[in-house]
Amino acid sequence: MIEFPRNLHNLHQFECNGEKFVADLDAGVVIPVNDIVCDILNAYSVSETDAIIEAIADKYGRSEIFETLAFLSKLSKMGLLFSSHPAEMELTRCNDRQKIFLTEGILENKKITSFLLSAANHHLLTTLANHADLYLPVSEKDNNRQEIEEGLRVEGVHPIFFRSDRSFSPAKFIPRDSDGILALAPLTVWEQVYLKFNRHPVILRLSNEALINHEACNTVLERCAALRDFDAFACDASWTQTFFSDFVPDLGVFHHIPYGVDTSIFKPMDKTQCKRQLAQALGHEAILQKPLIGIVPGLNSHETLRFMRKLRFANPNFNYLVIHSTEMDNFTSDGCVNFFNIASLQDKEASPFIFNALDALVFPTILGASALLLLEIVACGIPTVVWGYSTPEEISGACRFIQISPSLFDPVDLPVESISQELRFLLENPNEQQVLVQVGLKATSTWSWQETIRRILRLFGDLQNCKGPEYKSAKHRLLFRKHYNPICGEIESEAFVLSKVPAPIDIEQAIAMTLLEEHTLMEVKTVLHSICKEPERAEKILENLL
Repeated sequence: MIEFPRNLHNLHQFECNGEKFVADLDAGVVIPVNDIVCDILNAYSVSETDAIIEAIADKYGRSEIFETLAFLSKLSKMGLLFSSHPAEMELTRCNDRQKIFLTEGILENKKITSFLLSAANHHLLTTLANHADLYLPVSEKDNNRQEIEEGLRVEGVHPIFFRSDRSFSPAKFIPRDSDGILALAPLTVWEQVYLKFNRHPVILRLSNEALINHEACNTVLERCAALRDFDAFACDASWTQTFFSDFVPDLGVFHHIPYGVDTSIFKPMDKTQCKRQLAQALGHEAILQKPLIGIVPGLNSHETLRFMRKLRFANPNFNYLVIHSTEMDNFTSDGCVNFFNIASLQDKEASPFIFNALDALVFPTILGASALLLLEIVACGIPTVVWGYSTPEEISGACRFIQISPSLFDPVDLPVESISQELRFLLENPNEQQVLVQVGLKATSTWSWQETIRRILRLFGDLQNCKGPEYKSAKHRLLFRKHYNPICGEIESEAFVLSKVPAPIDIEQAIAMTLLEEHTLMEVKTVLHSICKEPERAEKILENLL
């Protein structure tokens, strides 16, 4: 029997004199077909054959379905309607290497991803490609196909180009013997659908820096709803999962896998010389007159400006350098408060020298702060004051820590007074500085890029072992998720019927649809009466479904 998913040829369905036909434009033939063939061809994007059978089981008998599948199998062997199965694609692989499929959102999100994060993902892929075979589907609609292909080849990624004038399911490009799927960018709703209905482990990269706004946090909550026992989030910051503890039933889906830091580049240098170079570059000789404090804000532009005003007012004897790699307003440096935006390769190359000009660092363990910046700055031997919900595991306590309450959606409480006290204590105690520097250097030396890759590959292996028995796909494909409503300030539950355009439905109706798959009408009615508290509403829901 033919197995789905399959690559369809360029097909055109039409009717003539009451009969249905399919024109295979690639093979140059016209084939008479019936309704069931058309329905199967229209449903081919569902990930597996069993799912297609379930999708049309209400309309046709099972014997008729299997006869049609046998007919399509014969056509496939003749080279009609279908091209090769994904498992038959000639993709080279070394026997001892894992095979990892990358979601296409990686390319689409490069335009909106900060340079620092894009550079980190590039480094991650090039290093990962030394240990695993990587595959990425790319639409041929892009005019710069050659440029994209060359860029992917440099990273060690095998591009799989597909025709943009056909309706494809992303699942068809996943090699059958793939060890898993890696998503370095937030999944689209459609990607979330196909990830939910395959048997490959999925690792979703979760960058703390990207969680600076409500929309990004909502995306995480929504993606949690689709995770199975063999899926996971790979967080680049140790404190990320803390903020989701009240909303995610199982925090075991969060795994800490930081980006690597190259300690041959980010290392202690001559502080005096680096500070002079920075003063010359900024044109502010006043930087040499006071201690220079590095600030990684992790806040939006307005909150960053407010934070710096308060900090500057409380500590007029310090100079400040705000370090970021996000879309932030172009604030004007005045010698006392300066801004360094890592927005290009030149900025990235200059960052080790600039970090070494700092006398201390203030870093927040909140959503929106870059964990990579923390590692790189601490690797340069900079003593650090951390404020936030928890001490960062990345630097093994190599910091002066200020505790605040966690908040996923509420404004962050800025502990300016406590930060000021810790900074003054730190700068007045050279011995304390030296202890923090040594502990920090030892901690960051363990976070190499090789360690990052080792953790990712090991996690894929662990997730493979978590896979339980395969269940039949549900007749109704539903998605339940939580969503933050900024208007009322509450977490709301939502449900969607999954299709090419996901349609929202009432939670109670979605529950009823799910229960009806395995339970009797009376059982479902009993549950709905308990949930709705209104018998009339329960009856109306069932009436609409039956």
